[in-house]
Parts: sequence; structure tokens; C-alpha cells
Amino acid sequence: MMNKLIYFLILIIISVFNSFGQKNNCKKRIKDYSNFIHTDDSTQWLLTLSKNNETVLFYYGAFHSNNSLHNQFIEIEKAWNSEKFDIALYEGPDRSFLSTKNETIEKLGESGFLRFLASKDSIKTQSLEPSPVAEIEYLLNYFSTEKIKLFFLLREAQRVRENFNWGEKEIKARIEKLLIKANSIPKLKHTILTIEDLDSAFIKYWGKEKQWWEAPSNWFDPLSDSKRTGGIFTNDINKRSSYYRDIHMYQLISKLLGDNKKVFAVVGRNHVPMQAEAIKCECKKYYD
Repeated sequence: MMNKLIYFLILIIISVFNSFGQKNNCKKRIKDYSNFIHTDDSTQWLLTLSKNNETVLFYYGAFHSNNSLHNQFIEIEKAWNSEKFDIALYEGPDRSFLSTKNETIEKLGESGFLRFLASKDSIKTQSLEPSPVAEIEYLLNYFSTEKIKLFFLLREAQRVRENFNWGEKEIKARIEKLLIKANSIPKLKHTILTIEDLDSAFIKYWGKEKQWWEAPSNWFDPLSDSKRTGGIFTNDINKRSSYYRDIHMYQLISKLLGDNKKVFAVVGRNHVPMQAEAIKCECKKYYD
């Protein structure tokens, strides 16, 4: 009797360890931006999973676009209307949505458009993003507080300049508001507290040839090299940031699927191929 009990306990322990190892192996399948090479023909920009011939995950890799005529918005809306989903996941913070489809796309891009669709059908929405504090704590393992804060401030300046065609005055007003939020985060409250501090920090790394509100978009491409773009460290921070966010997104989506939720998610295009194998690995025991 005792031998049978011991044998049974050993089987349980092996099962637990196998399960733990499976999850660890799945996480390791998230791709590294440093050596990722994509092609339009072979890279997986859309991930769908099904159960009993019913779509349980529609994960769409979108171009960051404010062009309401872009074909991706037709594809997203068609897929949204094809089935009933339990939750809609979007990239970035909740910037709400506007009264019409076109205006929402032109001001808030694909994430706003998904919130617009979900609101119309009274479907719950949630950001795919980890908490800012958790992300900052992760990045502090690799970069200084000053560089991290510069990265986030410059990226937001670039976003509003290119998305809304804002000029210096409007961008500075936006960054002043962002600084209030950033300065309230304990890990970020000891550096770059004002616009004047931002001016000085930018000059420290990039000199006076360019203004901080003119930081180009290629400085924030995780697939590019900081030395090649001139970002010095911005691309490197984005690689680490994107990898950490990929882990969070994969874990969030996997948990929702494990809870039998039907998930519709739209994210920046490169995130899908970075996470796809890990999500499929995590969820293959549940879905077709």
C-alpha cells in the first residue's frame, strides 16, 4: 500500500514539474527583437485560434495608421462583426474614442477604432499594456533613470507630432502635462522634472543640432539599431520595453483564453509574430 502511495505521489510531482517546464518553455518562445527578421510573405501578422469550429482568438497585427481609408480598418471591422467576442484588447492607454468611425481613426488610430467598435456592441475593453511602474522597474535593470525618462518623453513628443501634425508649442504643452504624471512615479521623480531639464538632458546626448521635439520615428523602432538611427540608446530601450510588453501581452491573452473568454485583440504589427509561438504553445492543450 505504501509503495503505491509513493508511486502516486511521484507521478503527481512529475506532472507538476512537466507543467511548470511547459509554461517556462512557452515563455521562451517569445522572439527577441535583436535578431528578428520578418518578411511580408512568411511572417505571421494575424493569429487566430479556434475551439469547436468557433474563433476564440483573433489577434490582428496592425499598421499604426490614422488613415481611415486604410484597408486594415475594413478587415478589423469585418472580423469584429463576424462573431461575438467577450473582450477587446488594444495597445496603449485608454484614450477613449470619438463620435464617428472616421474621426476616431483619424485621431486615435487602430486602438481607438477597436474601442469604438466594442462600445457600439457593449463589449468590455482592456489595455494590453503592463503597468507603467512595472515596466519602468524592468527597464531600470538595463538603463539609467535619466535615459528611461528621456525615452518616454521623446517618444510621446514624436507620437503627437506625427499623428496630429503638432508644432513646438502644442508639443511642449503636452509634455508639460506628461511630466506631471511622470514626476509622480517614485522611480522617475529625481530627474528631468521640467521642460528646461528636458532641454538640458537632450543637449547632453544629442547636442544642439536638433530640438527634442523633432526626435524622428526611427529612434523608436525596436527592430533598428540605435547607432544606425542616431537614437544613441532609444532603440535599445524600445527593444527591452517591447520584449517586456510582449511577455505581459502573451500572459494576459493566455489567461483569458484559459478562462474560456473569446478574445479580439489589435496590436502594433510586429507584436503578433513575436508572441504567436508562445501563445500557441501555452494554449494548445485547450484549442484546436
